[in-house]
Amino acid sequence: MVVGLGYRHAGHKARLLNAVLFLGIRRHSTGIPQSSRLSWMFLPTNKASKGDGKPSSSNTTDMLTKAGYIHQSSAGIYTLMPMAQRVVDKIERIVDEEMGRVGGQKLSMPTLLTPDNWIKTGRLESTGDELFSLTDRRGSTMILGPTHEEEITEMVKSAVTSHRRYPLRLYQTTRKFRDETRPRAGLLRGREFVMKDMYSFDVTKDRAIETFRTLEDAYRKCFDRIGVPYVVADADSGNIGGSLSKEFHFVSDSGEDTLLECTHCGYTANEERAQGTGSRTEQGVAAGSDRLVDVYCAMVQDSAKVTLAARVVVVPRDHKPSVLKITKALPTKPKQNTAIAHIGSGLDGVDAAVEVAGKWRESLPNPTVLDVDAPLVDSCLRDMGAGTHGSVHSAGQPQKQQNGGLTEAAVWGDWHVAQSGDACSECRHGVLQSRRSIEVGHIFYLGDKYSRAMDLCVLYEGKRDFVQMGCYGLGISRILQAAAECCHSGKQALQWPLSIAPYAAAVLPLVAAERVPEVYAQLSEISLGGVEVFRDNIAVDDRDHLRPGFRLNDIELLGFPVTVVLGKRFASAEEVEVQLRIPGLQLSTAELVDGIQLTGDKHDYRAYVRVNKLGAFLNTVLQSLA
Repeated sequence: MVVGLGYRHAGHKARLLNAVLFLGIRRHSTGIPQSSRLSWMFLPTNKASKGDGKPSSSNTTDMLTKAGYIHQSSAGIYTLMPMAQRVVDKIERIVDEEMGRVGGQKLSMPTLLTPDNWIKTGRLESTGDELFSLTDRRGSTMILGPTHEEEITEMVKSAVTSHRRYPLRLYQTTRKFRDETRPRAGLLRGREFVMKDMYSFDVTKDRAIETFRTLEDAYRKCFDRIGVPYVVADADSGNIGGSLSKEFHFVSDSGEDTLLECTHCGYTANEERAQGTGSRTEQGVAAGSDRLVDVYCAMVQDSAKVTLAARVVVVPRDHKPSVLKITKALPTKPKQNTAIAHIGSGLDGVDAAVEVAGKWRESLPNPTVLDVDAPLVDSCLRDMGAGTHGSVHSAGQPQKQQNGGLTEAAVWGDWHVAQSGDACSECRHGVLQSRRSIEVGHIFYLGDKYSRAMDLCVLYEGKRDFVQMGCYGLGISRILQAAAECCHSGKQALQWPLSIAPYAAAVLPLVAAERVPEVYAQLSEISLGGVEVFRDNIAVDDRDHLRPGFRLNDIELLGFPVTVVLGKRFASAEEVEVQLRIPGLQLSTAELVDGIQLTGDKHDYRAYVRVNKLGAFLNTVLQSLA
């Protein structure tokens, strides 16, 4: 023991004794790292509130707070406590390993940025109030970076002059800032958050698309290893820009996002981006009532809500117009908004819709705003047989015709919000079904949006052109809370996937504390696929000054996947109680595992195991996860 602590001379005995008394090292803790003992940890746990028993972001935030994982500093700003930091470290380790496999190089960029490059790209104005800004003592404006496209583009421009230096895949994991209007849901919608962002640079579009596919595959491997069920969805690029993007979501009934997934081909997209062809009957044919249309007016308004421009929008009956899709067809500038007015419902065809819009136009203070542009007519109306009577050419070639004072040369497009029950626009055979989810990652092919704005060019094969870029974001702190929420068992306790749990196992000695090193050693030797799952990954609850009931509840609240309890049966029969709370673990309680009977369900299995068979039992259990 003396040598193990670094004391090699008898003259140090007095100092060792003082250290032992001060540090509180107990005799049964021999060989157990200090970092593994709960008596040493800053772990301000409290009893979780009862809540409603259902998974939700508020319940999960409450549990993370009560379990001592997070501490709220102010609205949308949290301290990650030691337990949460261990989860974050494990997520980052997985990400670093997978990014390294695809040539990612890790760096660290400043959080405090000058706005000069943001002015060049136009994002200083378009980001608006979500951007944190401050003024230094010299009167210069600075911003806190929510993303770093401008910063890294400027850096590459100044450092790379030859096409031989490409491709580049640079990334960081750092704190980001966004001034949310209404911070909520704990770490899911905060004003300060931990994020990994990678930026890629290629000399051609084809190579940039190839990089996008490579990173998409790398992200899938990250989430496979994290161990929470996820889906990949087509998405809108938003303010980041670019023409191709995908989102990664954890499936959760309490999620803020809605995904639509085809029952036949598996096409999946965010509700904002999804394309459906209107409601269908079970036979896949539009019903007669589904040929009717609704008509709206989309208006560009300034901050004073004065209408500057407008367009008529015609969509299938009982479908909402997509503000996101329509805004892209309007001359909207920064600090201007798109407002949608519902004009008519259940109209018989596009002609009738445009006629109604023409009458409504006369009620506008400035009716000439509707004279400029043609109406936006949803493409699925052509498939569903909505009558046009010649006012809109079915082949997509506009045909002008005066109708209610409007000059009509319709623009066909996807202008409605797809919804559950719509036919899939990809395969035409399946039906879209909705599911709730939590977005945890987003990847973009940016093209030359930033390189063009900042003049980042490369000479390649005799031609000088803008470098092609991509960006790849991963919400690290968001994954922490989303994983806790998605793996929630319905009880007021956390559950963590084995790969990112703060500790993969915990040992709780209610009796025979001197036998803890033996149990600790057995757990340390267990391996899965050649990897020692529990080595340096075991917590020991040596808080023997606390009541046994409190310690049992506390261990369950913390959500360790495996808990080994030394209780009354250990004293009488050398049997430990093994509690298994591993998300995704499915074992039959009707069958014996290594001759041992299991009780409970998929959220909480329990078994009594002789201590000398503990390693073999857990090896068998873990094989079911492989």
